[in-house]
Amino acid sequence: MGSIKLLLREDQQRADGTAPIYLRIIQQRRTRFVATGLRVEPRFWDARRQQVRRSHPLAAVMNRKLQNLKLQAEAALIETGTADAAKRLLKGAGGRSLLELGQQHARALLEEGRYWAHVQQKTMLAKLEAFRTDARLQDLSPGFVEEFRRFLEVKVGNAPATVRKALQALHRLVRHCIRQGLIEHDPFLQVTMPSEPVPYRRRLSLEEIEALARVDLPPPPSPLARARDAFLLSLYGAGVRFGDVCRLTTECVRTVEGRPWLHYRMAKTGKHVEVPLPDRALEIIARWEGPWRPLIFPFLRPGDTGDPVRERRRIASMNASTNEALKKLAAMAGLERPEELSMHVARHTFADLARRAGSLYVVSRLLGHANLKVTERYLAGFDREAAADLSRRLWEER
Repeated sequence: MGSIKLLLREDQQRADGTAPIYLRIIQQRRTRFVATGLRVEPRFWDARRQQVRRSHPLAAVMNRKLQNLKLQAEAALIETGTADAAKRLLKGAGGRSLLELGQQHARALLEEGRYWAHVQQKTMLAKLEAFRTDARLQDLSPGFVEEFRRFLEVKVGNAPATVRKALQALHRLVRHCIRQGLIEHDPFLQVTMPSEPVPYRRRLSLEEIEALARVDLPPPPSPLARARDAFLLSLYGAGVRFGDVCRLTTECVRTVEGRPWLHYRMAKTGKHVEVPLPDRALEIIARWEGPWRPLIFPFLRPGDTGDPVRERRRIASMNASTNEALKKLAAMAGLERPEELSMHVARHTFADLARRAGSLYVVSRLLGHANLKVTERYLAGFDREAAADLSRRLWEER
């Protein structure tokens, strides 16, 4: 049998001080190198033991992968008998390009109508290409993710929130590959996602909400009236995102046990949300009767809903014009800092008011958050009566 060795290629050291770890396969005087996808600074490499020193924070994980690769290389060499064939067999499915897999996944997301997830995937792939054009499936490891994170922070200059979004998009690609059976382990299990203090979020008081509702405006379909009523319906509906407001139809309003509820599926997360509606929300819906039905508001045009790209572009355009209208409304209502009012402030406002009035767990469910781990540690249990009671105390008992 030939020779298989793990070694550090210090001749390929990067500006960040790290060098790649390779498998060297020698058989019948032919030498072939196979990238492991791992990189460390030379001070962390033990050449005699062919492993990462324990002083490296990811030593255990990296050494486990290196030993597995070495065993696979030995098996491949026994099976094939030549260094070239062993290299081809070792790369196998793991040699598939991450960028190609990502592009395929992005196209699939677009075909499924998940336009926003498609855009996030494409944005991440552009950054991944700048980081490693030759990145392969077998490169995926906690060390690879950590290098990508440092690249985004140091080289690209992304803020923590932007870095987090890119890593989340990469994690979605990883989970897709796991579901497809292309890889077995999730490298993100050993990764701590970047975080930052929650930024200031503008929200309205009950007095400001009433002032906004009292502004004398031309009747529907006036753009100012549409902006104001869309904002209020979003607020009464537990912070409905603008894209979902645009898609709401009269069929989304159903009566359950004698009380009106808003039922819809969030475009961003795919999560189904049920929200009790106060009477003032029904009054808004009733006054927007028009030829655009079954849509509640005339934001989308005929044909928009049949094309996810066209629909998303229309929603983005309407969001910008609606936010401009809301700033004018805020000035007309005498609100402080009118330039800060936007559709998303309705979501912040609901979260703030509901947090003061009821259970954080119920609030999280009404907001339709995908991850409830934080609130579940404090409170558990959610039912229609709890949500209905919260809605009554927010909008009817004041």
